[in-house]
Amino acid sequence: PEKTMSAVVSSPIESAPVSVFTLPQVARMLNVSKRTLEREHDRGRIKFVRIGRCVRVRADDLAAYTASLA
Repeated sequence: PEKTMSAVVSSPIESAPVSVFTLPQVARMLNVSKRTLEREHDRGRIKFVRIGRCVRVRADDLAAYTASLA
């Protein structure tokens, strides 16, 4: 009898979907300008994700940012 080995590999594509927002959407939610968000990113206070040429903010990064403001 031959022994076979198998492994289960989890791919990021198979994980739960992640909510992302555009900078204008986040700016409207926070009642600030897009430029203010860019400055906050430059200061390391909020994380952006690049998807190709698009810039997005993940929902959990937005939650972490707003929690840090309180």
